[in-house]
Amino acid sequence: MLVTGLMKAGKVVGVISDGTNAAPAVKQADVGFSMGIQGTDIIKAASDVILTDDSFPSMCEAIIHGRNLTETICKFA
Repeated sequence: MLVTGLMKAGKVVGVISDGTNAAPAVKQADVGFSMGIQGTDIIKAASDVILTDDSFPSMCEAIIHGRNLTETICKFA
């Protein structure tokens, strides 16, 4: 319900998890992240991005690169 509420409010939503229970939220989010080492096969299948080293700094780097890419695309759109 949190993902749905934020999306209805016009927010871009990202969800990260390593467990099966969060698979619906990861799938529904604009961007779903999963942990590649400890993540279940179900959560990996539901996600858009799999962090191969299960590292929080890697997630932060992925977000930074994604934002930079979005800004660059918007400059030319």
